[in-house]
Amino acid sequence: MNDRKTHSTHQSSPRLSASAVSAGCALLALGITTVAMLSSRISGPLVFELLCHFQMQYFGIVLCLSAIAIWLKRSRPILLTLFCLALLSAQIIPWYFPPAQSGTPSNYRVISSNLNVANRDATAIIKLTEKEQPDLALFIEVNDSMAKQLETLKTFLPYSSNQLTPYQPGAVLYSKAPLTDFKIRKFDTNNAVNLTARVQIKNRPLAIVAIHPLPPVKKEFFHSRNQLFAAVSDYIQQQQDEPILLIGDFNTTMWSPYYRTLAHETGLKNARKGFGTLPTWPANLSYHLTPKLNILTKLFQIPIDQCLTSPSLNVVKMHTGADVGSDHLPIIVDFLIDQ
Repeated sequence: MNDRKTHSTHQSSPRLSASAVSAGCALLALGITTVAMLSSRISGPLVFELLCHFQMQYFGIVLCLSAIAIWLKRSRPILLTLFCLALLSAQIIPWYFPPAQSGTPSNYRVISSNLNVANRDATAIIKLTEKEQPDLALFIEVNDSMAKQLETLKTFLPYSSNQLTPYQPGAVLYSKAPLTDFKIRKFDTNNAVNLTARVQIKNRPLAIVAIHPLPPVKKEFFHSRNQLFAAVSDYIQQQQDEPILLIGDFNTTMWSPYYRTLAHETGLKNARKGFGTLPTWPANLSYHLTPKLNILTKLFQIPIDQCLTSPSLNVVKMHTGADVGSDHLPIIVDFLIDQ
């Protein structure tokens, strides 16, 4: 009699364990999904802002939890984890739907790169720029040493803003075509690393707005960044008579509710659409870590360098560039500008 009871207990224990693991996976998936959805939809405390950026990571975790639930063959946890996965998919998958113009030859290229103020060597970014041959280049967090080295780009980008912004570290524009109406703007903040200019492309004017808000690591920076977004939105809505290129290190991802408001109010589209999420920060190799830790940084990369354009501008490709010794990867965007 006792042997039978003992045998029965040993038989049921793994089943209970599997059920507990499945239930735990389902509850964890539900919790992660709730955090992901709320943080990306509600304009609220700074902690929500910091949590909203990791949608890709949330998706990956819930995908693993779904696989575990399926392997353990527990129907209710499977359904719940798959439901959570579907919700998170809506945040990720649309970025990978290719646009109609994908693969079309381009005739205008833009590069934007945060060089990192601690980086003193411009060799890598100069080589990348020479290789990519952009028509317009924006460099952010440029110190005096980097600014002098970048002057060599004038051999094929002869026009530039010719000055760093007064708020250090600075920003500078380079262009194949003449830059007009160049201005350094604060946009209602104390941050003056923002530029506006115009350039003629194929006999068409293009308004350029380059921004670099403060990183929202504390409340005053968080409010400053959001204030900048609001001011930039107002400015762009007053420039609707010509195509606009809004570009720079936004210090936020596409899942931030404040980014969503900016995109909605201006009517601009993200050049990433159709080419993937393209994470840019923190860049691999940026912090001189061991090879194993460098691999781990890729797991936490998020897309905070943005390029938003008027719907009339045809984006045919967007990709990230190679590491240039910064904590950011450059972004390169190709356009087809009609005559």
